[in-house]
Amino acid sequence: MTGISRRKVLSGIGGLAAGAAVAGCGGSASASDDSTITLMNWEALDGSPYPKVFDAFEKQSGKKIKYQFAASGTDYWVKCRTVLGASNPPDIMRIDDDFVASYAKTGRLHDLRDFMRDSGLQEADYFTTVYNNARQPDGSYVGWSLGMQPRVIFYNKTMFKEAGVPLPPVSWTDEGWKWDDFLAAAKKLSIPGKRWGACVLDDAGFEMIYTVNNGGTGRWSKDGKRFTLADPPDAAGYQFVADLTCAHDAQPRWSELQQSGRGAEMFAAGQIGMIQRVSTFVDFFQQNVKDFEWDIAPIPGQVRQQTYANQLVFAIPAKAAHKEAAWQLLNYLTTTPGATAFAEAGAFVPGLRSAADHMAGGGSDGGPQNMGLVLEAANHAVLPGRVVEVQQALQIYRPALDDVRNCRASAPDVLNKLRPQIQEIIG
Repeated sequence: MTGISRRKVLSGIGGLAAGAAVAGCGGSASASDDSTITLMNWEALDGSPYPKVFDAFEKQSGKKIKYQFAASGTDYWVKCRTVLGASNPPDIMRIDDDFVASYAKTGRLHDLRDFMRDSGLQEADYFTTVYNNARQPDGSYVGWSLGMQPRVIFYNKTMFKEAGVPLPPVSWTDEGWKWDDFLAAAKKLSIPGKRWGACVLDDAGFEMIYTVNNGGTGRWSKDGKRFTLADPPDAAGYQFVADLTCAHDAQPRWSELQQSGRGAEMFAAGQIGMIQRVSTFVDFFQQNVKDFEWDIAPIPGQVRQQTYANQLVFAIPAKAAHKEAAWQLLNYLTTTPGATAFAEAGAFVPGLRSAADHMAGGGSDGGPQNMGLVLEAANHAVLPGRVVEVQQALQIYRPALDDVRNCRASAPDVLNKLRPQIQEIIG
């Protein structure tokens, strides 16, 4: 799930249009009345660009948006299953981008291909990873992504200069920015008992980034039929991140990062030199960093130099009462009017490339000089394989890897032992 607000580290980026009604659990209105569109999301309702975009849509369309803030975290997964099985689901609902294949298998999401064709959408106009995020093997589109939040490295520029460490690249290149360079910087920035040079371990996206960049495929094979995190290059990539703590003492202990948002708070307090986070942490750091200069760097490269992005995927339930009106809203949010507004607000990188060019530049109001790297990161985002039984698999392998994060076992050993069990689940 997307994990950061534009205002507070623990709140979401969802919002409510001015004048739109808020509901807790109700579904769509009657099928004959499409003047109100219900939209369900897990996000908090404040501090987002949604009110402006929703208001513009309402004025243009004459329709109203009824926003349902349903739940958060794992509670939202339960809520999704519940509403999809009901006779009156919301017209549009946010779905976790990790679980697209799971929901697709239920047959309870509407195939958007006809809507997309009739709207004249062209893949060439969108980032490939956004356009194809919810595409299924049979060609159906069970969801549509508003855009993505690619991961980058945020770094304490003041700390780098004071420690005499060369600054990271200002463009998407791994020249002088391979894993060994990243590690060397992290070690030189670290002061035992006082601060750490890096923090990557608490961002679950590292499971995709350091595995793919080491020549692997990430957690799953492209067809979603194999648990590839246990493959040698992938397991070694996982171990590299754990070793920032276990072998080099250049990253906080896993036990110190258990409180939600702790890593970001430590970076803002000057206790961490480099931290991997989704791009929307820009606003959090603008709000909370007071005592040093900071900027953005690319993900360090190895065999490859790619990143992984959270995506804002929305779907129309098969039983939704107002599918056409729902698509009208979803289309608005992902084409020029809505997408441009999101880009200008810096909420996320919209899928529409021409709108993404409107992303605000850096360097003002304490913001990063290298804000353009967010767009470069979007161009280098990897699209993961999709697994139907992903929830069950995650609930088994992630707790088992605590021994690796806590420096009690190696990633290859743990993952090889887990492979048969996970393979049975996903196979």
